[in-house]
Amino acid sequence: MIECENLCKIFSKDTGIRNINIKFEQGKVYGIVGYNGAGKTTLLRCIEGLYIPTSGKVYHDGISTTEGEKFLEHRRNIAYLPTDDYLYNKLTCIENIELATILRTGKKTISSTTKELISYLDVANYLDKRFCDCSTGMKKKVQIIISLIGDVKTLIWDEPNDGLDILTNIKIKKLIKYYKEKNFTILLSSHVVEFLENCIDFVILMKDGEIIEQLESKDISSLEELYIKHLNQDIIDMPFHSEVL
Repeated sequence: MIECENLCKIFSKDTGIRNINIKFEQGKVYGIVGYNGAGKTTLLRCIEGLYIPTSGKVYHDGISTTEGEKFLEHRRNIAYLPTDDYLYNKLTCIENIELATILRTGKKTISSTTKELISYLDVANYLDKRFCDCSTGMKKKVQIIISLIGDVKTLIWDEPNDGLDILTNIKIKKLIKYYKEKNFTILLSSHVVEFLENCIDFVILMKDGEIIEQLESKDISSLEELYIKHLNQDIIDMPFHSEVL
Protein backbone atom coordinates (compact mmCIF):
# COMPACT_ATOMS: atom_id res chain seq x y z
CA MET A 1 0.00 0.00 0.00
CA ILE A 2 1.07 3.58 -0.74
CA GLU A 3 -0.24 6.42 1.40
CA CYS A 4 0.11 10.20 1.01
CA GLU A 5 -0.48 12.10 4.23
CA ASN A 6 -0.98 15.90 3.99
CA LEU A 7 1.52 15.85 1.12
CA CYS A 8 2.75 19.19 -0.22
CA LYS A 9 5.50 20.01 -2.70
CA ILE A 10 5.64 23.74 -3.34
CA PHE A 11 7.75 25.30 -6.11
CA SER A 12 6.11 28.72 -6.14
CA LYS A 13 2.80 30.37 -5.26
CA ASP A 14 1.05 28.85 -8.26
CA THR A 15 2.98 25.62 -8.86
CA GLY A 16 3.25 22.38 -6.95
CA ILE A 17 0.85 20.12 -5.08
CA ARG A 18 -1.00 20.76 -1.83
CA ASN A 19 -2.89 18.81 0.82
CA ILE A 20 -2.78 15.41 -0.87
CA ASN A 21 -4.34 12.69 1.27
CA ILE A 22 -4.88 9.40 -0.50
CA LYS A 23 -4.22 5.67 -0.25
CA PHE A 24 -3.34 3.39 -3.15
CA GLU A 25 -4.07 -0.31 -2.57
CA GLN A 26 -2.40 -3.41 -3.95
CA GLY A 27 -4.07 -5.09 -6.90
CA LYS A 28 -5.71 -1.85 -8.05
CA VAL A 29 -5.05 0.41 -11.04
CA TYR A 30 -5.32 4.16 -10.55
CA GLY A 31 -5.57 6.65 -13.40
CA ILE A 32 -4.37 10.17 -12.56
CA VAL A 33 -5.77 12.78 -14.92
CA GLY A 34 -5.78 16.56 -15.24
CA TYR A 35 -4.70 19.31 -17.59
CA ASN A 36 -1.05 20.36 -18.12
CA GLY A 37 0.30 21.81 -14.88
CA ALA A 38 -2.35 20.19 -12.66
CA GLY A 39 0.34 18.46 -10.57
CA LYS A 40 0.21 14.89 -11.86
CA THR A 41 3.95 14.46 -12.52
CA THR A 42 4.88 16.22 -9.29
CA LEU A 43 2.64 13.84 -7.33
CA LEU A 44 4.15 10.78 -9.02
CA ARG A 45 7.71 12.02 -8.44
CA CYS A 46 6.96 12.57 -4.74
CA ILE A 47 5.49 9.07 -4.48
CA GLU A 48 8.49 7.55 -6.28
CA GLY A 49 10.92 9.43 -4.01
CA LEU A 50 12.50 11.73 -6.61
CA TYR A 51 11.12 14.80 -4.83
CA ILE A 52 11.43 15.46 -1.11
CA PRO A 53 8.08 16.84 0.13
CA THR A 54 7.90 20.41 1.33
CA SER A 55 5.68 19.01 4.07
CA GLY A 56 3.68 15.87 4.73
CA LYS A 57 4.67 12.24 4.14
CA VAL A 58 4.60 9.46 1.58
CA TYR A 59 4.63 5.88 2.87
CA HIS A 60 5.26 2.62 1.00
CA ASP A 61 4.11 -0.25 3.21
CA GLY A 62 4.82 1.95 6.22
CA ILE A 63 8.26 3.09 5.01
CA SER A 64 8.58 6.83 4.44
CA THR A 65 10.32 8.12 1.30
CA THR A 66 12.50 10.24 3.61
CA GLU A 67 13.87 7.23 5.55
CA GLY A 68 17.21 7.20 3.71
CA GLU A 69 18.80 3.81 3.11
CA LYS A 70 15.68 1.99 4.28
CA PHE A 71 13.59 3.52 1.50
CA LEU A 72 16.37 3.27 -1.11
CA GLU A 73 16.28 -0.49 -0.70
CA HIS A 74 12.49 -0.51 -1.01
CA ARG A 75 12.74 1.75 -4.08
CA ARG A 76 14.13 -1.18 -6.05
CA ASN A 77 10.59 -2.58 -6.00
CA ILE A 78 9.22 0.40 -7.94
CA ALA A 79 8.89 0.32 -11.73
CA TYR A 80 9.09 4.05 -12.46
CA LEU A 81 8.61 5.42 -15.96
CA PRO A 82 9.13 9.19 -16.35
CA THR A 83 7.77 11.29 -19.18
CA ASP A 84 11.17 12.39 -20.45
CA ASP A 85 13.97 10.37 -22.05
CA TYR A 86 16.55 9.59 -19.39
CA LEU A 87 18.73 6.87 -20.93
CA TYR A 88 22.23 7.25 -22.38
CA ASN A 89 21.90 8.47 -25.96
CA LYS A 90 25.26 7.17 -27.19
CA LEU A 91 24.70 3.68 -25.82
CA THR A 92 22.73 1.12 -27.78
CA CYS A 93 19.38 -0.10 -26.53
CA ILE A 94 20.85 -3.38 -25.31
CA GLU A 95 23.72 -1.57 -23.56
CA ASN A 96 21.20 0.61 -21.71
CA ILE A 97 19.23 -2.50 -20.72
CA GLU A 98 22.38 -4.31 -19.53
CA LEU A 99 23.53 -1.28 -17.54
CA ALA A 100 20.11 -0.94 -15.90
CA THR A 101 20.21 -4.64 -15.03
CA ILE A 102 23.53 -4.20 -13.22
CA LEU A 103 22.34 -1.10 -11.35
CA ARG A 104 18.96 -2.56 -10.32
CA THR A 105 19.89 -6.18 -9.62
CA GLY A 106 23.68 -6.37 -9.40
CA LYS A 107 23.65 -9.04 -12.13
CA LYS A 108 25.48 -8.81 -15.45
CA THR A 109 23.09 -11.05 -17.36
CA ILE A 110 19.61 -9.86 -18.31
CA SER A 111 16.78 -12.00 -16.98
CA SER A 112 14.44 -14.25 -18.92
CA THR A 113 11.59 -11.85 -18.06
CA THR A 114 13.47 -8.96 -19.67
CA LYS A 115 14.12 -11.09 -22.76
CA GLU A 116 10.42 -11.93 -22.95
CA LEU A 117 9.52 -8.22 -22.71
CA ILE A 118 12.00 -7.43 -25.50
CA SER A 119 10.27 -9.96 -27.70
CA TYR A 120 6.74 -9.00 -26.64
CA LEU A 121 7.28 -5.29 -27.40
CA ASP A 122 9.08 -6.00 -30.71
CA VAL A 123 12.36 -4.42 -29.65
CA ALA A 124 14.70 -7.29 -30.65
CA ASN A 125 15.59 -5.84 -34.07
CA TYR A 126 16.60 -2.50 -32.52
CA LEU A 127 18.83 -3.68 -29.68
CA ASP A 128 22.05 -2.71 -31.45
CA LYS A 129 20.78 0.71 -32.43
CA ARG A 130 21.94 3.75 -30.47
CA PHE A 131 19.21 5.08 -28.21
CA CYS A 132 19.45 8.56 -29.74
CA ASP A 133 18.75 7.11 -33.21
CA CYS A 134 15.52 5.40 -32.16
CA SER A 135 12.02 6.70 -32.81
CA THR A 136 9.95 8.19 -29.99
CA GLY A 137 7.90 5.01 -29.72
CA MET A 138 10.94 2.73 -29.65
CA LYS A 139 12.56 4.84 -26.93
CA LYS A 140 9.39 4.52 -24.86
CA LYS A 141 9.35 0.74 -25.32
CA VAL A 142 12.97 0.43 -24.13
CA GLN A 143 12.24 2.60 -21.09
CA ILE A 144 9.17 0.50 -20.23
CA ILE A 145 11.32 -2.64 -20.38
CA ILE A 146 13.97 -1.06 -18.15
CA SER A 147 11.36 0.11 -15.63
CA LEU A 148 10.33 -3.53 -15.14
CA ILE A 149 13.82 -4.88 -14.45
CA GLY A 150 14.18 -6.55 -11.06
CA ASP A 151 11.72 -7.73 -8.43
CA VAL A 152 9.21 -4.90 -8.80
CA LYS A 153 5.90 -4.71 -6.95
CA THR A 154 4.69 -1.21 -7.84
CA LEU A 155 4.19 0.44 -11.23
CA ILE A 156 4.36 4.23 -11.45
CA TRP A 157 4.09 5.11 -15.12
CA ASP A 158 3.87 8.74 -16.25
CA GLU A 159 2.42 8.94 -19.79
CA PRO A 160 3.32 5.33 -20.70
CA ASN A 161 1.58 5.47 -24.07
CA ASP A 162 3.26 8.63 -25.35
CA GLY A 163 4.42 8.01 -28.93
CA LEU A 164 3.21 4.40 -29.07
CA ASP A 165 1.24 2.92 -31.95
CA ILE A 166 -2.16 1.26 -31.57
CA LEU A 167 -0.78 -2.29 -31.42
CA THR A 168 1.73 -1.42 -28.70
CA ASN A 169 -0.95 0.41 -26.71
CA ILE A 170 -3.00 -2.80 -26.73
CA LYS A 171 0.04 -4.73 -25.49
CA ILE A 172 0.68 -2.18 -22.75
CA LYS A 173 -2.92 -2.59 -21.56
CA LYS A 174 -2.39 -6.34 -21.43
CA LEU A 175 0.80 -5.81 -19.40
CA ILE A 176 -1.10 -3.62 -16.95
CA LYS A 177 -3.78 -6.30 -16.60
CA TYR A 178 -1.08 -8.95 -16.05
CA TYR A 179 0.62 -6.97 -13.28
CA LYS A 180 -2.72 -6.15 -11.67
CA GLU A 181 -3.40 -9.89 -11.44
CA LYS A 182 0.04 -10.21 -9.79
CA ASN A 183 -1.29 -7.88 -7.05
CA PHE A 184 0.84 -4.87 -8.05
CA THR A 185 -0.05 -1.34 -7.03
CA ILE A 186 -0.37 0.56 -10.32
CA LEU A 187 -0.43 4.33 -10.83
CA LEU A 188 -0.85 5.69 -14.36
CA SER A 189 -0.91 9.23 -15.67
CA SER A 190 -2.13 9.89 -19.19
CA HIS A 191 -3.85 12.54 -21.29
CA VAL A 192 -5.31 9.81 -23.50
CA VAL A 193 -8.59 9.06 -21.75
CA GLU A 194 -9.41 6.22 -24.16
CA PHE A 195 -6.27 4.44 -22.97
CA LEU A 196 -7.22 4.77 -19.31
CA GLU A 197 -10.95 4.05 -19.51
CA ASN A 198 -10.61 0.32 -20.09
CA CYS A 199 -7.78 -0.48 -17.70
CA ILE A 200 -8.22 1.51 -14.48
CA ASP A 201 -10.20 0.78 -11.32
CA PHE A 202 -10.16 4.34 -9.97
CA VAL A 203 -9.73 7.79 -11.47
CA ILE A 204 -7.96 10.57 -9.57
CA LEU A 205 -8.77 14.00 -11.03
CA MET A 206 -6.27 16.78 -10.25
CA LYS A 207 -6.57 20.52 -10.70
CA ASP A 208 -4.35 23.37 -9.49
CA GLY A 209 -2.15 21.00 -7.49
CA GLU A 210 -4.96 19.32 -5.58
CA ILE A 211 -7.08 16.20 -5.91
CA ILE A 212 -10.59 17.43 -6.62
CA GLU A 213 -12.34 14.12 -7.24
CA GLN A 214 -11.80 10.38 -6.68
CA LEU A 215 -14.16 7.91 -8.31
CA GLU A 216 -14.39 4.26 -9.13
CA SER A 217 -14.26 3.74 -12.89
CA LYS A 218 -17.51 1.76 -12.80
CA ASP A 219 -19.28 4.91 -11.62
CA ILE A 220 -18.09 6.98 -14.60
CA SER A 221 -19.98 6.96 -17.88
CA SER A 222 -17.34 9.06 -19.66
CA LEU A 223 -13.89 10.00 -18.40
CA GLU A 224 -13.75 12.74 -21.02
CA GLU A 225 -16.98 14.32 -19.78
CA LEU A 226 -15.75 14.16 -16.18
CA TYR A 227 -12.54 15.89 -17.23
CA ILE A 228 -14.31 18.66 -19.14
CA LYS A 229 -16.81 19.24 -16.33
CA HIS A 230 -14.03 20.42 -14.04
CA LEU A 231 -12.32 22.69 -16.59
CA ASN A 232 -15.00 25.34 -16.01
CA GLN A 233 -14.82 26.56 -19.57
CA ASP A 234 -16.71 25.93 -22.78
CA ILE A 235 -14.98 24.04 -25.59
CA ILE A 236 -15.69 26.27 -28.60
CA ASP A 237 -15.08 25.79 -32.29
CA MET A 238 -11.98 27.29 -33.85
CA PRO A 239 -12.54 31.10 -33.78
CA PHE A 240 -11.40 31.87 -37.35
CA HIS A 241 -12.71 35.19 -38.62
CA SER A 242 -10.98 35.08 -41.98
CA GLU A 243 -10.74 32.51 -44.73
CA VAL A 244 -8.19 29.77 -44.10
CA LEU A 245 -5.96 29.28 -47.11
